[in-house]
Amino acid sequence: MPDNPNLIFIEDGEIVLILTSAEKYLSTTTTILKSMLNEKGYKCLYVTINRPYKVLVNILKKNGIPTENIFFIDLISRLTRTAVDGVSDCLFIESPESLTELSIAISESVKNMPGDKKLMFLDSLSTLLVYNQSGTVTKFAHFLFSKMKTEGVETIILSLEKEMEEKMTDQIAMFVDKVIKVNGE
Repeated sequence: MPDNPNLIFIEDGEIVLILTSAEKYLSTTTTILKSMLNEKGYKCLYVTINRPYKVLVNILKKNGIPTENIFFIDLISRLTRTAVDGVSDCLFIESPESLTELSIAISESVKNMPGDKKLMFLDSLSTLLVYNQSGTVTKFAHFLFSKMKTEGVETIILSLEKEMEEKMTDQIAMFVDKVIKVNGE
């Protein structure tokens, strides 16, 4: 479990930005998902920009996270030309630069999620900066956070702390309910 126990205390409709080190990145992700899905019974929309769908599903299963309650939006598989045929629990977006397509996909996916306990997990904001300008990512984040607030969807945005410019971190922090830092050791 990451050093910060606040990771698993997310209130109804809260939007949380989690800044983590590269060393704590995977353990932070799995701790959050175990808590929210296994213990609290959330349905999850997982937006992956870091790992292709097939790789991510294997990692989650190896870490005791069943993927039956997760719908994925994958922004990296098509970019890396990874095979994506015959998958019903994932929507594949052309590239991480397709923020309009991503916005529509998130909105539709959240609307179609069953149940009342909904979580949107974005992995990761810092990776979007590799493909998009910081101003564009900030505007996208503001739109996304407003949409999730309106829909009452708990939202966790993961980012590598060292990859985010201080100015952008400050701007994003204004849009969220909490900023949690998980330091590596």
